[in-house]
Amino acid sequence: MRRIAAHYLFPVAGKPLHRGVVMLNDENVIVDIGTLQNETESTEFYNGILVPGFVNAHCHLELSHLKNACTPHGGLAGFIRQMNSPARYRASAAERSAAMSAADREMQAEGIVAAGDVCNTAESFAVKQSSPVFYHSFIELAGLDESIAGEKLQSARLLAAGAHAMGLTASITPHAAYSMSEPLLAATFVVANAAGIVSVHNQEGEEEDDLFLSGSGALSELFTGSGYALPPVTGERSIYRLLPYIKPQTRTLLVHNVTTTEEDYEAATRRLPCLTWVCCPLSNLQISRRLPPVDWFYKRNAQVAIGTDSLASNSRLSIIEELKTIHKHFPQIPLHTLLQWATLNGARALDKERELGSLCTGKRPGIVLIENIDFTNMQLTSDSKVTPLTGNYGDTIIS
Repeated sequence: MRRIAAHYLFPVAGKPLHRGVVMLNDENVIVDIGTLQNETESTEFYNGILVPGFVNAHCHLELSHLKNACTPHGGLAGFIRQMNSPARYRASAAERSAAMSAADREMQAEGIVAAGDVCNTAESFAVKQSSPVFYHSFIELAGLDESIAGEKLQSARLLAAGAHAMGLTASITPHAAYSMSEPLLAATFVVANAAGIVSVHNQEGEEEDDLFLSGSGALSELFTGSGYALPPVTGERSIYRLLPYIKPQTRTLLVHNVTTTEEDYEAATRRLPCLTWVCCPLSNLQISRRLPPVDWFYKRNAQVAIGTDSLASNSRLSIIEELKTIHKHFPQIPLHTLLQWATLNGARALDKERELGSLCTGKRPGIVLIENIDFTNMQLTSDSKVTPLTGNYGDTIIS
């Protein structure tokens, strides 16, 4: 039995507790939560706040070998151009595996206990299988050539079957509105809706919307210059190509949302009651120097989760750094809300709320300490840092 206490405990599902204490059994399942009445030798007391383990709602473990390989601030089209260059494929299989293992260890050290990870191959499966982090693998489909839609879908089915055979959870998902032919988009959403979950890149930059509004812009020029077919010009922003395909009961993660407007938000939330808006602020700043409309997501009490994206577009896989970035630009958002976005909302999006995301009796969500808190204003500081005290599923980090 462990008793862990701190200046404040944030259950996330309830109000913060001053001098809160959480009691864990030998499997690190929470057996009780309360306030510290008298400190004893059996109580571990920490200077900071205790929170549940973080959920990284969007990452790309496969791209870990591309850390520092892409020139920043080139916009979405510039980033895609670099991702499609031969440099992406120069690392050996051993180098790619080592980079993924290092990225997985980094996430563990940053208090991340679960991740929605996008993959295009089986390369990350062995790392995931041996990791204490829970991974849901989103097997991503993309392709503008209509003639190979069936072939791509079959390959994705084989990848999903391989993940399931290794004991991993996985589902097939579309990449983005701009990167898929009509047959592939329709077929992929049939499979994703049947699985009950979809994670799709949405409105990552103005050039994405321009492609559908007018068939112009940097993304259109990139596709035309590369000999790719263009998706249909609809006269509407890119999100409207996706919405008709998603069934209302499907748990939906819309990722990035940099250029999402209030009209787009209202249209999506009316149709999709199980919708989560996933924000990856550091990646967005590195690619386009823009942030999603986090302020009015907060004002509308939107279901928001936090992702890191990949090391190709981020220097770290750290949820606390993402939260510090949001706090810097939107200081009006309370710490309690930021923590809910980083934990419980991500767990809900990945259907892991029964086990992870909040400090409640019967759960094993991992316990994370955040130090260097501004207790006067109850805010993060630039020096705030995390230490995982336990992992999920009973792994003890510090005892």
